Amino acid sequence: MGVRIERKKPKQFLLSFVYRLHKLLPLGSRMKLRLYLDLEWIFDRLAMEMSFKTYRMDDHPFRTTAREFLIDRLDGSSVVLDLGCNQGDMSVYLAERARKVIGVDHDGIAIENARRKYQRGNLEFHHLDALEYLEQSKEQFTVLVLSHILEHLDHPEAFLKSFKDHFRNFYIELPDFDKSYLNHYRDDLGSSLIYTDDDHVTEFDRYELKDLLDRCGIEIVEAEYRFGIQRLWCRNRTDAVMGVGK
Repeated sequence: MGVRIERKKPKQFLLSFVYRLHKLLPLGSRMKLRLYLDLEWIFDRLAMEMSFKTYRMDDHPFRTTAREFLIDRLDGSSVVLDLGCNQGDMSVYLAERARKVIGVDHDGIAIENARRKYQRGNLEFHHLDALEYLEQSKEQFTVLVLSHILEHLDHPEAFLKSFKDHFRNFYIELPDFDKSYLNHYRDDLGSSLIYTDDDHVTEFDRYELKDLLDRCGIEIVEAEYRFGIQRLWCRNRTDAVMGVGK
């Protein structure tokens, strides 16, 4: 929801000071733009870090919007694999709707924390490789959750193809490179401050991600772009052709 504000705005001392400083800087327009893009990136990162100290985890907009988008797409028959579940903060609210949720992660400490924090009859956590788990498990999964996973991978296409045939539906969440023009300005100017996390390999724009999924035989059913995040509900195209899934 947006806001309505008075047409006449109160004078902002900091804004006036920065504009005066801007006029005094002995830099050309291109250098000033690059400097301001770097400063915007730095303060955006600081603001995001402070937001996680200000909001409770359950109330943070990243969590509430993800929950609103995803929870209605699950039902009592859904069996979910939450890959890279970390400490299970998403897994636990998926378990409110799904028949069963399995969280897997390579981080053994995170898995131990998840087991300690969240205990439900339809929720399990495992410290192992997800493909290894799928090969040994007798569970018939319907949904794969990939929340902030693909952007960390060197070979996301090979990764998706290795998992595709095990699932009917996919939930994919990752940063949105197209959240504003600023990232494209950074790209044009060759800025090094262009990532949302320092261990990301790819910052996907919307078209690039769609092309990746197309190549993997995964169809986007619904998409949401909010708060700088891409949220996609997808289905296995093989199942779609056969009329399976939703």
